[in-house]
Amino acid sequence: MKHFLATVAAAALLPAAAAAGDAALPDLVQALLDEAYATENPAEIAAVVKAVKGVFPDYADAIAAQSDARIAAVTPPGPDPEAEATESEPDYAGAGVFAIRPWKGKAQAGASFASGNSDNLAVGLSVDATRTAGDFAHHVAAFIDIAESESVVTQKRWGASYQLDYSFSERSYGYARFAYEEDEFSGFDYRLFAGAGLGHFLYKTEPFTWKVEAGPGFRYSPIDDTREVEEEFAAYGSTEVDWVIRNGVLFEQDVNVTWTEPTTTVQSISALTTDLTDSISTSVSFEYRYETDPPAGRENTDTVARASIVYGF
Repeated sequence: MKHFLATVAAAALLPAAAAAGDAALPDLVQALLDEAYATENPAEIAAVVKAVKGVFPDYADAIAAQSDARIAAVTPPGPDPEAEATESEPDYAGAGVFAIRPWKGKAQAGASFASGNSDNLAVGLSVDATRTAGDFAHHVAAFIDIAESESVVTQKRWGASYQLDYSFSERSYGYARFAYEEDEFSGFDYRLFAGAGLGHFLYKTEPFTWKVEAGPGFRYSPIDDTREVEEEFAAYGSTEVDWVIRNGVLFEQDVNVTWTEPTTTVQSISALTTDLTDSISTSVSFEYRYETDPPAGRENTDTVARASIVYGF
């Protein structure tokens, strides 16, 4: 580099070999550029080009026309930001409900202590995942809690739900919801719910979201002891709060109410999750369930305190 610059400085004493604007470069200028091109180093070529333009300003345009192409020829191709964005986040605009996009959610496993209709230690597993496809969002959740005491099953509860949302705007959406639940100690053989309604985000910011949902539905509930079947019009409502207290610490509060003429079910889940790594975290939660008019011989209230290991995906 010093050799190039010294040569260029010396060349300043020589008269120009061609008229201003002439595309043909003086032999000395061309020799300096050729020597720089031979290095195949884009940074070094650019430095020499800059110096030669300073000494021979009348030939700046001709030098640029030649050197730009040579620099481009030896510059390695860089990453394409648009291609990277397409690869990491596929464009599903207009693809609708049938678009395929990776699921995001969490799976957790832990131990729990239950009181009420069943007093025992239990093992629980759950999965909660969401997939967004354009204006549609799929929400899938499933859980199972099982416990034994002296080889006798003392708790057996499991269920699953699916909800499809369609966004009307940034904060408002409509939904269709389906849920199934079995609990041996509830007095019901199983419960099946189907409904639809509207949802709205009261707050939707990075650290804090709060949404509410409400709508009509139908609940089907066979009773264990009497074999009666409750087939009732239902009204469903829920509220969900997610609050990032600080980086890596999340508080969640979910409450839902299902009303029917025979009985009303209230469920509340409070959870505090703390990140251990990017994908692993710990969680402590408390679940409260209340039935206004349970089957005969059953208690109104069930509670579950749970400590879990959570895997996020």
